[in-house]
Amino acid sequence: MRESRLVQLQYATAIVAIFLVTIHLLMQGVLVPYSTALSFQRVLSLYRSWVDGSLLEILLIVVLAHGFNGVRIILVEWKQSKGWTTWVNRGTLVAALLAIAYGTRTIILAVFGGVS
Repeated sequence: MRESRLVQLQYATAIVAIFLVTIHLLMQGVLVPYSTALSFQRVLSLYRSWVDGSLLEILLIVVLAHGFNGVRIILVEWKQSKGWTTWVNRGTLVAALLAIAYGTRTIILAVFGGVS
């Protein structure tokens, strides 16, 4: 993917992340008392709700894509050579996919009763 597209992806994920984090914070800290929002059963019920679980999964993907792309941009600017850029691009893609898979695993465990 061209670098200009990856920078556009960075901007787009920033805008989407701001929107999703705002919704998440409103749902967890404003509409629900903060002490209640942190209770284990409340958090578990959020994962098991179709709407809230989907929001959390989308938030996970957007924030991790934004974060790993940001690290990738910093590393590519830090040292500029073709081999380094290739290694950084592949390494951050693999790391991002692993982090998304692990986060998704957590959500799946909560939804299907791996955690009670």
